[in-house]
Amino acid sequence: MRINKKRFRAQVLGLALALALALVLLTDAVLAAPALAAPSIHSKYYCLVDGETCQPIISKNADQLRPIASTTKIMTGILAVEYADMDEIATVSPYADRTAEFTIGLRAGQQLPLGELMKASLIKSSNDAAVVLAEHVAGDEALFAHMMSLKAFAIGAMHTHFCNASGLPAEGAYSTAYDLAVMGRYALSVPLVAKLVAMPEAKFKHPAYREPLTIRNTNGLISSYQGITGIKTGTANESGKCLVASATRNDRNLIAVVLKSGDRTGDCARLLNYGFNQSEHIKVIDSHEVFKNVKINKAAQTLADIVPAEDLWLWMGDSPPDIQKKVRMNYLLEAPLPRHHKVGEMDIFVDGQFVQTIELRTRENVSRETFLGKKILINLYEKIKTKVLHN
Repeated sequence: MRINKKRFRAQVLGLALALALALVLLTDAVLAAPALAAPSIHSKYYCLVDGETCQPIISKNADQLRPIASTTKIMTGILAVEYADMDEIATVSPYADRTAEFTIGLRAGQQLPLGELMKASLIKSSNDAAVVLAEHVAGDEALFAHMMSLKAFAIGAMHTHFCNASGLPAEGAYSTAYDLAVMGRYALSVPLVAKLVAMPEAKFKHPAYREPLTIRNTNGLISSYQGITGIKTGTANESGKCLVASATRNDRNLIAVVLKSGDRTGDCARLLNYGFNQSEHIKVIDSHEVFKNVKINKAAQTLADIVPAEDLWLWMGDSPPDIQKKVRMNYLLEAPLPRHHKVGEMDIFVDGQFVQTIELRTRENVSRETFLGKKILINLYEKIKTKVLHN
């Protein structure tokens, strides 16, 4: 059978053109595909931080002072564990009996172990249980609230002030999304608190009932999000719906905080997903790269290389956080200086939050100038200058 060469060539050419067009369309589609962006969050006050370092990964208005409702009980639980034994028996006072909703129905004169009060406070978010804890530890809820504020400041939550142990609305009570992340991170280092905030439900031995009550966690992520480890909800009219959530996957812990959210469970889930799926550990400061050159008085060389003492790695997502470096240098140094001599410091801030201080050092020995060496250099300079002028 004879092959029509013209027709064959036309068919081959047509196939080649079709393949080329398909490749162009495919390339355009790939180029046009949107990059993974920051999550869509209902809350106007939120942050996602690395659970190990508390470094912000993504945040918005994370330093704005806000009422935080029952997320207050994170600190209540921390102090109760640190100042009392969980086997101690507390007595419900008339003051605690009058605590506003939400309560678990404790009545004046009833007695129960602090361990049971911790369950009711952290799992069920019972306000009366939190007040009983506070009065047992400090003798007075106001004094306990002052202790809470001091503890918050001590662990790095420096924009927080408590007025009570429950989180019920009170003038002068406030915190921030980032401070709650700091407190949540600390709470996870307290074994009993970490255990309770991760429990979907528990048996509570109410003094008014023969049989234990089943109390369920108010955190909706506890039963729905892979790797969830806590931490605490909060709800009130002014504060709105708040949530401090933590999760661990592949040995990496993240903490998400949302305040006044229309979808606190979804917001925290989206933030956690962003951290796990769309952020990576990136070296932003290299100890082998020269940071700057500095003039050292009476040195043989004109400038000395200054390098960071260590590398700095940060978690960065598709929407990188704002990184600022504040440098403090000693510009009155005089040779000789040894290798790796400290000449300054650099403070690193991510989204306005302090992360780490790195020393700045000389890269090599800085030798002192000598009269003979200086004279030789001057003579050499004069010779070169004369030769250039004559040419």
